[in-house]
Amino acid sequence: MNEPDEIKQTSTTDVKRSRNRNRKIATVSVVAVVAAAAIALLLYLLIPQGKGGRPVPAPRNIGVQTSNQETNALSGESTLTLVPEQAQRADIKIETVGERMSAEASGQQTTGVVQANSYRETPVMSLVGGIVRSVGPELGQNVRKGQTVAVVSSNELADAQSKYLAAIAELEEHHKHHARTEKLVAIGAASREELELATSKLKAAESELANLRQRLLLLGLSSQRVSALRSTSQLSSEVSLPAPASGTVTSRTVNSGEVIEANKELLRVTDLSSVWVVAQVYEKDLGKVHIGSGAGITTDAYPGRIFRGKVSYVDPKVDPQTRTAQARIELANPGRQLKIGMYVNVAFGALGGAGPTVPGVPAAAVQNMGNRQVVFVATSDPNVFAMRFARLGPESNGFYGVLEGLSVGDRIVTEGSFMLRAEWLKSHPSGQ
Repeated sequence: MNEPDEIKQTSTTDVKRSRNRNRKIATVSVVAVVAAAAIALLLYLLIPQGKGGRPVPAPRNIGVQTSNQETNALSGESTLTLVPEQAQRADIKIETVGERMSAEASGQQTTGVVQANSYRETPVMSLVGGIVRSVGPELGQNVRKGQTVAVVSSNELADAQSKYLAAIAELEEHHKHHARTEKLVAIGAASREELELATSKLKAAESELANLRQRLLLLGLSSQRVSALRSTSQLSSEVSLPAPASGTVTSRTVNSGEVIEANKELLRVTDLSSVWVVAQVYEKDLGKVHIGSGAGITTDAYPGRIFRGKVSYVDPKVDPQTRTAQARIELANPGRQLKIGMYVNVAFGALGGAGPTVPGVPAAAVQNMGNRQVVFVATSDPNVFAMRFARLGPESNGFYGVLEGLSVGDRIVTEGSFMLRAEWLKSHPSGQ
């Protein structure tokens, strides 16, 4: 090859190498510029600018309390806004989601009857016979312990007071006779036997007075009244009968003017803050019900409300006709809502539990939207309602058990929910 040709090839190779180096340098420069710009932007966002600094919003899940409606709104829950005139015409009623027994408890459900707690029933007795002068409280009224509930006039009481006064006078005579005998024995004018006889009579008189005093207390006189009894002018044939405990009058068997015998029950006072439910347990379920087992009580009188108690007694006998045994459930009765004789539904749970429950909504609150069921939830604005999809169980006695979508305590629309559905479909023809 000629020398000029070699020089020419060498020059061409150098040019190509130079171009490749320039391209690499340009690429590296571009990457460096982009990286520098990214770092500058990051520093700008992180480093406070100016005197006051750039405000940074607080995280939503730290120190912030939101209601169910606010949480759903943040998650994109759809809402429907009515004008005030529309809301008034709709006659919308709102109820709170309560609890219902879940289908899991269906195998251990039965019925029962509310009864008074027999351990908290106290009769008001008259220990003397006579005439009832007055009876204060009526059936259903509350009384306080010690409050006078009846007054009885009795000759027996007057006779007992007369005997008590006579015993006081006789005791005073025996005290005087004993003191004189002691003085006579000291000077030799009486024998030791006479002193012992006087001492014996004094002790007998003291015992008799104590017995008569106790009888007056048993007949209904207060200890202060007995202690103050000193003359026949203080005799009284009337005795006041106090309430033996605080509670509600659940029985009244007499009226004013009636003649009664001794040991007659006039009233019965019951503490209804705690009641019993006597349930009939089928023979096949007896193995699941034990003393200490929890139980949930529901009644049609209070839809969506569950009263919780525990089994305190299981009858050892099975009725040969019904093949059931009685189980007694003791539970609190706030506000005296459970009435004696009321029929209730009972669901037994595990030891210490009260039976599985789920939120329950009235059927009137549920609307169908396409192939899904929806419920309208009230918000803090009386004219704004949130539409919420819910997964519901089967309907039972006009209620649906909620499997997903609602919680106990949510405020939902019952009457007027159909109108809200119609308004929603007007603004969303596709149902979305």
